[in-house]
Amino acid sequence: MNLKTTPFTDYESKKTYEISSFTELGMHINILNETTQYQKNPSGNFYKFGVIINDNFNWYFNGVSVADSREKMREIYSAILQVNLGTENKPFIYKVKRL
Repeated sequence: MNLKTTPFTDYESKKTYEISSFTELGMHINILNETTQYQKNPSGNFYKFGVIINDNFNWYFNGVSVADSREKMREIYSAILQVNLGTENKPFIYKVKRL
């Protein structure tokens, strides 16, 4: 599988981010968080997927949220991990809220 990536927009690139990691059902997951002065936990029930390649942030699926449940998020993230296996790339999820 060859997933295409889309670079972060200029607006997104101006923000600062940090990666947090956790393990869920035996899977190591990286989550990208925007760093702000408000120190809040990311909320939302939709997930976007991306990858850091050579210190550059990129989106998969054109930066559109494609998972609306934890189960679907794990399924897609697992496939993304396989695509990046054997590389220095760092896949991540990003939570978004939709009203």
